[in-house]
Amino acid sequence: MSGASEQVAIVAGGASGLGEAIAHGLAARGDRVLVADIDGEGAARVAKSIGDTAEAHEADIRVDRDVERLIAAAADAGGLHSLVLSAAVETRASIVDCTDDDWQRVVDTNLKGAFLCLRRGIPLMVASGGGGVVALGSVLGSIVAPQYAAYCASKTALVNLCKQAAIEHAPDGVRVNVVSPSACEAGLFMQVTSMAPDPDAVRRMVASNTPMKRLGTAADVVNAVLFLTSEQSSYISGAVIPLDGGMAARRS
Repeated sequence: MSGASEQVAIVAGGASGLGEAIAHGLAARGDRVLVADIDGEGAARVAKSIGDTAEAHEADIRVDRDVERLIAAAADAGGLHSLVLSAAVETRASIVDCTDDDWQRVVDTNLKGAFLCLRRGIPLMVASGGGGVVALGSVLGSIVAPQYAAYCASKTALVNLCKQAAIEHAPDGVRVNVVSPSACEAGLFMQVTSMAPDPDAVRRMVASNTPMKRLGTAADVVNAVLFLTSEQSSYISGAVIPLDGGMAARRS
């Protein structure tokens, strides 16, 4: 059981990439962090690297009973004050080429998983006195890209799901926001580009097409999450924050 003043955070998808960086950032702020991931060994590795203020939970957020157990663990730790939804998968396929299995895998992880975490987590957050939810969206939640039909659809739907939660629970002191990174030096972008014949060339090309002429960093994302789960953002809810080096300015 944590101390009464200790803030409790859950990072779903915290075993690697941006989720791992966020878990470390929340812990450095002083939160007790529940690192949750379908990769139990990865979650344990991250929690061990953080130390006594973190605990690992193997959980498939697509499965309601796993999410229920995760939220119960947060209650045992002292409540729920920050909930970060960073678990995500993608598949490269057009609409006509996307298989049923790939579509379901992407939608279940990126959208259903977030829904289950919100449905189970918000009541505990309300009981804990309120707090901040941050979902990791994507630039592809606002624009589309060839060959990413399932991913774009899931991230666009995630935005409206979070806006719905924001307006429904604003009177409860629960704030729900989305941060939407473009290509980052951590996370899915690095995984996908690593399979290209020349990963570095792809990354340089993407960076050169960004107004700031660089990829995003894990620190860019962590800093945004820390802000949106702090009292500094106490009047912000239902927002979509673009972390894209200026790409949002090009959109109509």
